[in-house]
Amino acid sequence: MDRVAIVYYQRDALSKLRSAELAEQLHAHELRSEILEVTSSSAHELIYFDGVVLVGPLRFSRMHGLALVKAVFGFRPVALLLTGAGDSDRILRLLPKHMRGEVPVFTAGGSDLPHAGIAPLVTWLRAMIGYSGYRAIG
Repeated sequence: MDRVAIVYYQRDALSKLRSAELAEQLHAHELRSEILEVTSSSAHELIYFDGVVLVGPLRFSRMHGLALVKAVFGFRPVALLLTGAGDSDRILRLLPKHMRGEVPVFTAGGSDLPHAGIAPLVTWLRAMIGYSGYRAIG
């Protein structure tokens, strides 16, 4: 089984809720996940996962989380899951130019349960892990 790190912004209750929901859907597709707080995560530990998802509101972008995305990018598939509404292109402008077309941004806003916006992220993760060349074989 493959492992996905779900790193969430702990000051946002909706981020923790969406992280748990994502973990459940990944488990249904035989992908293990570990839910981590952004403040207690490091790029050194995230590199050992097969994929990384950063979950949080649009305003979290200047936090430690984007530094983690920049550090892990190129070694592991990385995606952003934004909670709440807003301009998702804003967060991409904070990334270096070479990353803007490569890091997908998914939105799961609102308080409805379960949220349909997580399904495309699960599909993307399933496609990336094991088929993308990120994993070493042997």
